[in-house]
Amino acid sequence: MIVTEKQRVNHESCVPENPMQLVWLNSLGGVDSWVFTIHQEHDLDVKNGDMFEPIINYLQTANARQRVLMKDAYMSIKLGYEGLTAQQVTGIKELLISPLVKVVSGSSEIVVVVKDGTFNLGDVFDSKRSLEFEIVLPKLYTNSF
Repeated sequence: MIVTEKQRVNHESCVPENPMQLVWLNSLGGVDSWVFTIHQEHDLDVKNGDMFEPIINYLQTANARQRVLMKDAYMSIKLGYEGLTAQQVTGIKELLISPLVKVVSGSSEIVVVVKDGTFNLGDVFDSKRSLEFEIVLPKLYTNSF
């Protein structure tokens, strides 16, 4: 058997550890996707909503000057990937300006937001790059009185 053709195959190292697939609209109107690695860093951001000052009838028994009407909680997850080429990084950067980013898990999809100021690029080896960013999941909990 004589080999007459040489092909180069870009082999990704199968599925990353703790995978999470993101799908986003690209600048041409199509859909791009990538399977990222979830880093074991979850962040919970709790914010107070509206507050009010109740009328105090008797100052000695009053235990607070302000009361919270509502609390919101948002969970963010840090994602990343290593060993990317410059061309792959250029394509993935489009998720920063995409109006629609989704997490796909089986047949379900969850719309998420890329957290501002969290996109970091680094050098790994042989002109390969690594990237890391955070996504914010939908509102986790809302409690109102």
